[in-house]
Amino acid sequence: MGQAVSHSLVAAADLQPPLTMGVGGLETALGESPQHIRMLGSTRFMKTILCRLPAEGQLVLRVFMKPVSMAFDPTPQIAALQQLYRRLQGAQHVLSYTRVVSDDRAVYVLRQYLHTSLYDRISTRPFLAPAEKRWIARQLLEALRQAHARGVCHGDIKAENVVVTSWNLAYLADFAPFKPTFLPADDPAEFNFYFDSAARQCCCIAPERFYDPGSDVAQQLMTSVVTGSTDTKSLALRPAMDIFAAGCVIGELLLDGNPLFSLSRLLQYRRGALDPDSLVASISDRPMAALVQHMIQLLPDARLSAEEYIEKWASVLPEAPAAAYMDQATPDERMQRLYEESDQITDATCEIAASVACANVRNCVLPSSRCLGIKVLLRCSRGPMRGDLDVILPYLVALAADVSAQVRAEAIVAIRQLLMDLSSLTPINVGIFDDFLAPHLQYFAADTSVGVRCVVASVLGDWADSAHALRAYACDQFDSQLQSAVARLSFDEAEVKHVLLCSFPQLYDCHAQSLSHIITYLNDRDCWFLRAAFFDVIFAAAARISEHASREYIVPLINLGDQEAFVVVSALRALVRLLPQMSPAMRWDKLVEAYNVQRARSELRLPTEEFVEFLLTNASLPMPEPIARLALEIHAAQVAEQQQQQPRPKNASLEDKQNLSAPEERIIQLREIGAALQTVFLTPVRDPWSVDKKNLLESSFKRKKALELEFSSSVPPVSSGTMIAAAATAAAATGATVSRRLRLDGWRPKGTLIAEISEHNDAVTHVASCMSSGFVTASEDGTLRLFDTGSLRKNAVCRSRDTRTQGGRITGLVYHGSLDCLVSSSDNGTIQVFRATKAQGFSDLLATANLPADEYATSLAFAKGCYSESSAGSTNASVSVVAVTSKSRVLFFSIVDMHIQDTISLHTSYGRPISMTGDGSAFVVIGTSKGTLVLIDTRFRIELKTYRHFLGHAITCLETYSSDSMLVGTAAGDVSSLNLRTGKWPTCVCARSLQQLKSNEVNRRLRVNAIAGLRSTYFISAGNDSMLRYWDLDHLENSYVVNAIDSSATPYSSYRLNDTVYYCENAPVPPRSPSSPRIYSRAAAVAAASAAISDAAISTNNARSGGPIISVAVLSSPMPMIVAGMQSGTIRIFV
Repeated sequence: MGQAVSHSLVAAADLQPPLTMGVGGLETALGESPQHIRMLGSTRFMKTILCRLPAEGQLVLRVFMKPVSMAFDPTPQIAALQQLYRRLQGAQHVLSYTRVVSDDRAVYVLRQYLHTSLYDRISTRPFLAPAEKRWIARQLLEALRQAHARGVCHGDIKAENVVVTSWNLAYLADFAPFKPTFLPADDPAEFNFYFDSAARQCCCIAPERFYDPGSDVAQQLMTSVVTGSTDTKSLALRPAMDIFAAGCVIGELLLDGNPLFSLSRLLQYRRGALDPDSLVASISDRPMAALVQHMIQLLPDARLSAEEYIEKWASVLPEAPAAAYMDQATPDERMQRLYEESDQITDATCEIAASVACANVRNCVLPSSRCLGIKVLLRCSRGPMRGDLDVILPYLVALAADVSAQVRAEAIVAIRQLLMDLSSLTPINVGIFDDFLAPHLQYFAADTSVGVRCVVASVLGDWADSAHALRAYACDQFDSQLQSAVARLSFDEAEVKHVLLCSFPQLYDCHAQSLSHIITYLNDRDCWFLRAAFFDVIFAAAARISEHASREYIVPLINLGDQEAFVVVSALRALVRLLPQMSPAMRWDKLVEAYNVQRARSELRLPTEEFVEFLLTNASLPMPEPIARLALEIHAAQVAEQQQQQPRPKNASLEDKQNLSAPEERIIQLREIGAALQTVFLTPVRDPWSVDKKNLLESSFKRKKALELEFSSSVPPVSSGTMIAAAATAAAATGATVSRRLRLDGWRPKGTLIAEISEHNDAVTHVASCMSSGFVTASEDGTLRLFDTGSLRKNAVCRSRDTRTQGGRITGLVYHGSLDCLVSSSDNGTIQVFRATKAQGFSDLLATANLPADEYATSLAFAKGCYSESSAGSTNASVSVVAVTSKSRVLFFSIVDMHIQDTISLHTSYGRPISMTGDGSAFVVIGTSKGTLVLIDTRFRIELKTYRHFLGHAITCLETYSSDSMLVGTAAGDVSSLNLRTGKWPTCVCARSLQQLKSNEVNRRLRVNAIAGLRSTYFISAGNDSMLRYWDLDHLENSYVVNAIDSSATPYSSYRLNDTVYYCENAPVPPRSPSSPRIYSRAAAVAAASAAISDAAISTNNARSGGPIISVAVLSSPMPMIVAGMQSGTIRIFV
């Protein structure tokens, strides 16, 4: 190891015994035993082993066995490697040795393992593009620039010592300061021993490193051997030597693996027997050929430094996007950065960006990141990669089988765009449609998501156009599979059929049998838009078949007697479009037209029957088709000329002239804006449950005016306000909280239904416990009802004690235990404060507030009053009512007179406010439709912090969990706990399987509508699936469905992912019936089966349990019980 002992090591290697100890002997030196994986290489000089350390992963271990026939001290070489590691720390594109260990038998050198070397990558599909080769050459020069700047030379640069990542990020590895600098030109033994470990006969050694016998270098080497001195400065490696070797590697890269030199050719080149121009003549990239020729010059002084080469050839060597250099980032972070830089992708860097995207899109965890990767791949396919199917198309087809429906839809649309960009097919890609895309069509058409099937239906026409654009190639298999996919989608959901109709004219060019499938859409009497869309596209199909077939097959389908007006309009439009296609008309058609005129003559005020005879007598014979079309064109030209010469009104404005010139552009189609005509059946008997909207509005208006008169400034406040102020002061002084802690230790609900109350006419939106043994319910019918549960001890009959009508839909209801008052809000803009007692029922209004028109409170909460010097001793500031409105405003009211104290406007980017919670402390939390939670300080009336739901779902309900945590319910059926101090989500419970959770799809049937907390680790959740779920986070096996139909225990399991523990319900997957459609991937099959079981269970429960549960509350008196408010207006009580 070193120049002085190189000859002795070559001779001693023949006497060296084989490596027998393996890697087990490293346990003492490393502190842990490495696991042997496989042998990477074995030469007489060093053995290379791939091993694994538990703490560091896969490593490359290079073993040098100390010769037994000579005394050898590797201490100088070990010190040189350790110094090299310190110098190269922080250098990019450099992979140095990380550890050097020595014992009495061997020296062990370790570095990080990368799977592919540049030599292997050159011959691996997809082959490197010209831009990728240039980028690797730039990285190699950049590695040399940084190493030489730190005073380090490599000494053994070759294709095997350049390792690359999956996105072609290159690293220079295996620095060799221990190998000899100079080699004898007349003896190849040392070269084969040190530098030709792969036996490829490839030589990348600079010519000046070979010496002849008797030269100055030979004498210096002899002197150092005799004196035993170490390497002198004149025998050290120089940067020019690395530049020559790098030029050889770049030349081999540009020649697709063919080396520039072997040992014999290099010695000829050293003697001047080879012309440099002939060496690079085979390189097609001429600017890069000039770079290689300059780097392999014979004279070392004529070569430039690595930095000078980068500057001189800067226009040739491309700079990759910054995401390509993020070697320590996750694939999601790298893909996000690449998408942000996608606007800067040029034709020179699109191939580099495509390789980065392809390597990372398959490893992204978030579906949104994979969608961004698909968009980046599409942008890269527009440059020099247009029509290149080898790189991008396989990844897009693989992403079309992703677990996320959004990713599958994006991939299918991207495949459509990639195929439309094809102008020709290379001979190797002739069978791309039959052999590659045709087998996947049935899987695409049988996707489990309706949205994905709609996307498939929309792209089939473009795929057919792309397949038949090159008519020289047969696509029989693709045509057959395409026809089967169309037939399958023709019997799908109404949305899929509607999208298929939009692409039908394209499909009809290739598939004449498709018309028979689409005609069946007229039989669907429930979907009028399908029938209307059929007539919108049928004229295009008629243009592609014969005139006789159109007359006999399509015209009879036009039905003007449909009950839906839009369908009739579409049929008339289709008839008008079909008439020119059938001209010149036959004489029998004129008889039919005359008969129609006769039947309508009473409405048209025509003469007697002689007029019909006149029409039949003067009916002319049909003219030939060419003459008829020419006559139509002449008539159209004359009409246009007459319209231009027609005088305009003199007093018409510019706007009127524009409207008169193109009126069709300003005609609004009601069907296009979503307006639907409704058929109204008038009956003499009035529905007893109908609402008189006129009287309701008048009553609401009168009520508002009465409230204004009652609480005007001229009337002194009622005595109840003084009572509320006194109670608020007492609550603030004693430190009482708003919500009373229910003493329910050890209680587990049995799920027994003890009472069912049907007094509300609409959904029960809120349930509040307001007395020792009573509760108040609020409904969308605008009423509040008071119930006394004390009667349940004697019988199962529970009726309301009192009813209060507020009007509108009740949107909020909260109860303050210390003040013994309730606050309710309605969508008519009113917020009312009142009391409720078992003896007297609801009291008169204590205070009220009216919000501006078209604004109402969506949620209410209590909190501490504002902290200021002016209100520090005021009773009005003790307790405040917090309301979040439909216009994203947070209003603070005084509990005494409901006067607005302060206002906070939420940012519109947060989404629509849905829910709010507060336990009477100094903070409230608001949840929005975009998954954002806003923390508000009610003392200083400021927005403290925002949180983002880790799955991005809409927040539907909130519940205080502990002093610094809360429960968050979402529209996807998940309930998560949020730590407000750290912003982390430690737990998440859900009624979905793990596969459905990973797909991150929102199932509206599992929406969580209400949460009721029992203790810090117990709570009840309820939602659209009619289930009351009891969750025990400390003991997951104790969780169960309270009102389950069957008594079998629901299996639960827990998973940990990204610092969050998921508690999921597990449902068994039934075996697939032979008649069921085939699912493309195993993950999609499991997710589809789980979704089908969940849907079946939910539909059964909804049918037997009265529909979704909108609100829930837990009462402790007279016994522990659960009160559930249903969407149907029913109230159910469970114990």
